[in-house]
Amino acid sequence: MTQASFVQHGMWMADRESGTAAYHMPLILHLGDGDGDGDGVDVGALSKACAALVDRHALLAAALADRAGAASLVPAETAPGLRIAGAGERIEDEIARAFDLDRGPLIRFALFGGDLVVTAHHAVFDGHSKDVLVRDLAALRAGTRLGPLPPTGYAQHAEAERWRVERALPEARAFWQPRWSEPGPVIVRDAVLGSRRAGAGAVIESALPKADVAGLTTFEATIAALHALLFSYGNSRVVTAIDLSTRTPETADLIGPFVNELPLASEPSGDLTFRQFGLGLRAELREMYRLREVPLARAVARVGPYAALAPVCVSYRKRADRPSDDVQWLVFNGAVRGDLQLQLVDTGDELVSSLRYSAQAASVAPRLVDDLARILLAVTQNPDEPLAGLLTLEPAKNVEARRAAPPGGVSDAEPAGELVEAVREIWQQVLGVERIELHDDLFELGGHSLTITRIIALMQERLGVDIPLDDLFDNPTIVGALDAAGLR
Repeated sequence: MTQASFVQHGMWMADRESGTAAYHMPLILHLGDGDGDGDGVDVGALSKACAALVDRHALLAAALADRAGAASLVPAETAPGLRIAGAGERIEDEIARAFDLDRGPLIRFALFGGDLVVTAHHAVFDGHSKDVLVRDLAALRAGTRLGPLPPTGYAQHAEAERWRVERALPEARAFWQPRWSEPGPVIVRDAVLGSRRAGAGAVIESALPKADVAGLTTFEATIAALHALLFSYGNSRVVTAIDLSTRTPETADLIGPFVNELPLASEPSGDLTFRQFGLGLRAELREMYRLREVPLARAVARVGPYAALAPVCVSYRKRADRPSDDVQWLVFNGAVRGDLQLQLVDTGDELVSSLRYSAQAASVAPRLVDDLARILLAVTQNPDEPLAGLLTLEPAKNVEARRAAPPGGVSDAEPAGELVEAVREIWQQVLGVERIELHDDLFELGGHSLTITRIIALMQERLGVDIPLDDLFDNPTIVGALDAAGLR
């Protein structure tokens, strides 16, 4: 048993709260003729190749078990193996089928006729892992010898990462504390979107224009265009959550979740040209990239256990080769994190887009895709166009009235008794503080997401008190916790 990485612990918490397929990462490999009976596929050889793949990448045979309120990597109770789908089964149901994080395994292989459907949980997988899986599985099916992996696997990487994060914490805190504040609702056309949770979703798949702006990469130009678009909708401060890869050359051949979600904020000005704005955003991204391994929740207090750091989140991946027709890379999992989740794959020739959206965003998602395409074309033609002229729209009305109301306060009455002292003892033990008063804020005492899950686990184990994770984040005092649990 080894301690899970920071990103795995975060996904473990969010997944338990969401109960959706938001962290399922499917891809489909077209191996046969697709007539439904597996013709053209050597099932025995494929089964052996899947087993050899799991042997090669040990993380695929792991589970995330709850150990005193913390996620730990343990061997899965059963090894992942190839399953032949029955008549009448649907690929959508296979992708949506829940994972048991405690027992595992966290990857599935199912053969639907000539199509191999691979569904992995994000806790053991990322976008680059798809490339590694497809490459290694093809070699194993063909009997091609694969080169050795680095002697240190994912667990060793996570341990080294914890050490690096501790060293980088002072700098990360200095960077993020003046920058971070909870993102408010986002105006998108005539909707105001504020969800950061996971839920059922729908998808729009399209190809976006690749912006060509001197001094900016395709990703930088695209994210700048998205921020400019959100500004044109009436958002004076724009915040998007960005998935940043934490891979190094040493981890390029490993399967695992080498990613960290961080917030990118901007305050655009209409008199800035797009190029000026993009170069400023590029500089901010470069600063963030230096600290990309440090989870935001370790650098600042009160980062809630949401599935997304902002209602709009973006992931971008560049592929060295054009995707083959034999693989579907961006398969929809039926869910969305936040209200709008934009996944982009740069194939070199085009920018493949998959916009996942919530029910609340259904009326505006198609228009956002169209507007973003228009801006990307416009800035390629004239990158020195002022932001105010890129896309002029009437902002949504009555935004303030539609913003979520802040949570109510708690009673002024002071609780007392054995239960209060027992809760106090747990908090003091977990936080390593000699004396905690009833109104002391656990974040100000050095608490973070990991200590909160340990407190919740011990309160349930010792006292039989169940308190939802969100409630403790919103009420981070002993008094607030007891109120949230209905115990005073």
